[in-house]
Amino acid sequence: MNELILIVDDDALARIQLRELLLQAGYQVAEASEGEQALAIYQELKPDMVLLDALMEGMDGFTCCELLRTLQPNQATQNISNNPANNNQVKNVPILMVTALSDQASVDRAFTSGATDYISKPIHWQVLRQRVHRLLEGKRTMEELHYQTEQSKRREAQLMMALKSAQMGIWDWNIAEDKVTWSENKEALFGLEKGTFEGTYDAFLRSIHPQDRDIVINTIQQTVEQATECDIEFRALLPDGTIRWMASKGLVFRDDSGMAVGMSGVDMDITKRKETESALEAYANRQALVAELSQLALAGLDLTTLMQQAVNAIATVLKVEFCNVLELLPEENNFLLRVGVGWEPKCVAKLKIDSQFVDTLLASESIIIDDFTTDTRFTPPDLLAFHNIVSSASVLIHGRERPFGVLGTYTTTPRDFSRDDIYFLQSIANLLAAAIERRLTEERLRESEERFQIVARATNDAIWDWDLQTNRRWWNESIHTLFGYPPQLVDPYITWWRDRIHPNDKLRIISDIQNIIDKGQQAWSTEYRFRRADDSYAYILDRAYVVRNSTGKAVRVIGAMMDISERKRVQEQLQRQNLRSQLFADFTLKIRKSLQIEDILSTSVTEVQKLLNSDRVLILRLRSNGTVTAVQEAVKSGFPVVLGQDIIDHCFSENYIDKYRQGRISAIANLETADIQPCHRQFLQKFAVKANLIVPILRQNQLWGLLIAHQCANTREWTSWEIELLRQLADQIGIALAQAKLLEQETLQRQELTRSNEELQQFAFIASHDLQEPLRKIKAFGDRLKTTCGHILPPQANDYLERMLNATQRMQALIEDLLILSRVTTRAQPFVAVDLLQITQEVLSDLEVLIQQNGGKIELGNLPIINADPLQIRQLLQNLIGNALKFHLPNKVPTVSIYSEITTDENGKEICRLSVEDNGIGFDLKYCDRIFQVFQRLHGRSEYEGTGIGLAICRKIVERHQGSLTVQSQPGEGAKFIVTLPINS
Repeated sequence: MNELILIVDDDALARIQLRELLLQAGYQVAEASEGEQALAIYQELKPDMVLLDALMEGMDGFTCCELLRTLQPNQATQNISNNPANNNQVKNVPILMVTALSDQASVDRAFTSGATDYISKPIHWQVLRQRVHRLLEGKRTMEELHYQTEQSKRREAQLMMALKSAQMGIWDWNIAEDKVTWSENKEALFGLEKGTFEGTYDAFLRSIHPQDRDIVINTIQQTVEQATECDIEFRALLPDGTIRWMASKGLVFRDDSGMAVGMSGVDMDITKRKETESALEAYANRQALVAELSQLALAGLDLTTLMQQAVNAIATVLKVEFCNVLELLPEENNFLLRVGVGWEPKCVAKLKIDSQFVDTLLASESIIIDDFTTDTRFTPPDLLAFHNIVSSASVLIHGRERPFGVLGTYTTTPRDFSRDDIYFLQSIANLLAAAIERRLTEERLRESEERFQIVARATNDAIWDWDLQTNRRWWNESIHTLFGYPPQLVDPYITWWRDRIHPNDKLRIISDIQNIIDKGQQAWSTEYRFRRADDSYAYILDRAYVVRNSTGKAVRVIGAMMDISERKRVQEQLQRQNLRSQLFADFTLKIRKSLQIEDILSTSVTEVQKLLNSDRVLILRLRSNGTVTAVQEAVKSGFPVVLGQDIIDHCFSENYIDKYRQGRISAIANLETADIQPCHRQFLQKFAVKANLIVPILRQNQLWGLLIAHQCANTREWTSWEIELLRQLADQIGIALAQAKLLEQETLQRQELTRSNEELQQFAFIASHDLQEPLRKIKAFGDRLKTTCGHILPPQANDYLERMLNATQRMQALIEDLLILSRVTTRAQPFVAVDLLQITQEVLSDLEVLIQQNGGKIELGNLPIINADPLQIRQLLQNLIGNALKFHLPNKVPTVSIYSEITTDENGKEICRLSVEDNGIGFDLKYCDRIFQVFQRLHGRSEYEGTGIGLAICRKIVERHQGSLTVQSQPGEGAKFIVTLPINS
C-alpha cells in the first residue's frame, strides 16, 4: 500500500489529523491548503486519490474538483505499457469530497463537479479509512481493466465497466440465441444460488421489480434498435422478497449489416447510494416541513391549529399511529392532552403520569422506549395503556420560564426510533416552543405600552429605550446577562452608556447616532466595543429605531445590542489562518526557487525575520560529532552577531537534542522569568536575547538543525499561530534541504558517470588505434614470408601461416569496427539534411560486388530527407543491407526490400519509419536483445564471417539520433529491421 493521497483543506489542524491517520494506515500523503496549490501539486505529483474539503476560502472544493477533472484527459494520452501498474494515470483519480453540507443541492453539486464520492463531517476515521480503501481498490481494478481492454474489442465492453468486487457483476446476452450468461457474483447480487440462473432474457426480466420492468424493457429495446450503449438504474426483486437497486451499463455488438447480435455489460449494487439519497431527500423534506410550519407560526396561525398541523405532519412523516402534544401541569404532576392524532375524544382529559418518567424527561429532554414490554423503567401512562401502545418517543417542549409540555409519538408495534427521528421531533418541539413563547409575549405586549411591543421584536439582546426628551435610557435584564451589569444598578442617563464605549470608537458612535437623529433617518446599525462589568470589552452589533412625532421630530430611540464577540474572534482567527497560509505559500515559493543549500538557508532566515518581525533569526546546524554551528543569520542592526562564533552552551545536553529529535518546540516569552537553567540563561544573555522561539528542522525524519527566532529589544508573548507558522516553515526548510541534498548527490553521480564514459570511449579509441600498427607488421611480414618462402615451407607450416594471416585479417576487421563504435559519439558530425534515397544508392554501389556474388535482388522504395549525421546514416544502412545479403538461405536468391513511411509519435512529432527486410535465414526473437550486443553472434565464423559488432554500431547510431531500432523475425522466414528516426532532430 504505497498510494499517494493528496489532502486539500484550508484547516491546518484537519490536515495534520488526516495526514497522521493516513500515514499510520500505510499511505503516502501530500498536502495543499487551498485550490490553486492543490492544482499545482496534482500536476506535479499525480496522486492516486484526492481528499477535498468542500468549504474553503478562495477557491471552494466544488470549483477545485471541476478544475482537477479538466486535467485528467491529458493523462489519458500516455502510452499504455504491458504492465498495468504503469497505467495508474489512465483513469480518473478518485476525488472524495469532505463536506459539512448535507443538503441535496450540495450533494448534487459535489457529484456534478466530478466528485467520485463524498463523506460528511464530522469525519469518523473508521468510515473514512474504509471509504478510502474501497475507492483506491476500485481505482486499481479499473486501471487493470483498462489495460485488458487493449487485448480485445469485445472484452473492452465488459472490462471497462466490471470491477473485481462483490458489488458488481458481468453479463453477456446472445440476442440471436436468447442466451444470457452471468458471472457468479452477479448471481449473488440478484440473490440467486451459484449456477441457478436460467440463462434467458425472460428469466432476467422476472428478477426486476414489477414497477421497473417496463422501463428496463423499453430502454433495452431502444438501445438494441437505435443506440450503442445502455445505462439504466432499476430495482431487483430478490427471491427472499428484499429489494436492491442496480445500475446497469451495457454495450451492443452488431454484425456487418448493423444487426444487433449481442450485448455485454456490468451491473452494480447501488442500494447504499440510493438509501443515502433517500435519507437526504427525507431530511430535506423534513427540513422543508419545519420551515413551512415556521412560516405558518410567523404568519400568526392559531396556536392550537399550528399544533394540530404539526402532529398531523409528524404522524405522516414518521408513519406512526398516534402523535400528540401533552401540556405539563407541574403543580399536579399531570399532563393535559392539547391536540393529537389517533386519539378518541374521551381521551381529552388529565392523565396520571409516572413521576419517574416526568423527572427523567425533564433531565434528559427526550425519552425513547422501543418496547414497553421489555423496558420496565416506567409505568405506561393511562392514555398509552388504553391504546395498547408498545413503543414511544417523547421530547420536551421548552418554555422560557418552565417546560411547556411533551411532544410524543407512539406505535402499537415495536419501533426503533433513529437519531434523525428524534432530531426531527426536537425541531418541531423547538418550533412549537417558540410559537408558544411568541403568543405569550404578544399577550403581554397587548397589555403593555408601545415600548414593550417594540421590545418584543428584539428578543435575546440587550434592549434599550432612550427617551430624548429626558435623556434617560432604559435597559432590559439582558444588560446583566450579556455584560454583567444588574439593571437596578445601571445609571439611567445616557452618559452611563457613552462612558462605556471603547475610547477608540466613542467619537464615531456618538457622531453617527446624532446624525440619524438630526437628519431624519429612521434606522441605525453599527459595530463597536462596549466595556463589560469586569472591564473587558465585548464586540457588539447595535441596531436602533428612531421614533418620531407627527412633526418628524425624534422623541425616542429604541434598540438592541447583540454580543458578537465570538463571531469577531472567529473572524480574526480565520484572518490569521488565511494570513498564515499566504505567508507559508510565499515562503515555500521563495525557498524552492533554488536547490542550493546556501541559498535556501539564506533566504529562509531573511523571510522568517520578515514574517515574524523578530530581531534575530538564525539556523543552527547540529553536527554528528555533537558540535553546534550557526550556518545562517539575519539580525537587526545594533544587536550581537552570532554567525561565525563558536556556539558552546554547556546546558545544551544530549537530553535536549533527543527532545528536539522528537519534535519539541521551545517558546520563552521572558528570559528572566523562564524556568531554565542559569547557565543557559547566561549564555542567551550574551547575545541580548529576551525571548526566543525554537523549532527543530528535520531532514528525512532526522534532526538536521534548529530554526530560532530571537526577540532582543523586549520580551514577547509568542502566539499559537506564530508557533505553528514557524513549525511549518521549518518543515518546508527540511523538505527543501532534502531535495537539495538529493540534487547534489544526483549531480555528482551524473558527473562521475559522464567522466567514466568519456574515459572508456577514449580508452577504446586509443587501444583500437594502437593495436593496428603491430597487426599491420604481422600481416606485412606474413605476406612477405608466404611470397618468398612459401614454396620451401612444408605443408603444415603453410597451413599455420595461412591461419595466422586469416586471424590477422579478422583482428584488423574487429579493431576497425571497434573504432567505428567509439567514433559514434566521439567523432560525431553535426546534423544536416540527408537524402536517404541518395545515401542508400551509394551504399548499394559499394556493395555491388557482394550483390553480384550472391545474385541478390534489391527492391528500393521512396525514402525521405531527414536531419541527421550523413556518415553515420551511411554506416547504419551499410551494416543493415550487408547483413541482409550475408545471412541468406542456400539455393535461394537473396531479396532485400528497403522502404519507409512517414508518421507521428505520441507527442505529435513527425518521424520516419525505415524498414530493411530480407528473405534470409532469420532467427528466434528470444535472441533479439543479444544480437545488438558487442561480440554477440548467433552463428560460427565458418558459416558467416563477421565481428559481431555491426548491429551494436547500428543501435548506437540510432540512439544518438534519438530514435529506436527494432526487429521482427522467425527462423527460416527472413528478418525485418525497423529504424525509427525523427524527421527534424
